[in-house]
Amino acid sequence: MVTSMSYWSEASSLGRHGCTSMMGKGDHEKWYCPCGQHMTVITRSPTVSPGLVRRAIARMACLPKGWLQ
Repeated sequence: MVTSMSYWSEASSLGRHGCTSMMGKGDHEKWYCPCGQHMTVITRSPTVSPGLVRRAIARMACLPKGWLQ
């Protein structure tokens, strides 16, 4: 079961795996995987909802299993 997590935990995990970020609209940030084929959006809020965490895991398919731990 996926739970909510802090923005900084998710962002640092994406960064450690070579992903890059770009600002989106408002408090949203777009993250691109190293291969350039996958992208996910997360909000720059203190807590990221379980739905957005689940979506990030699904969309970043090229990252190794368990990358968000």
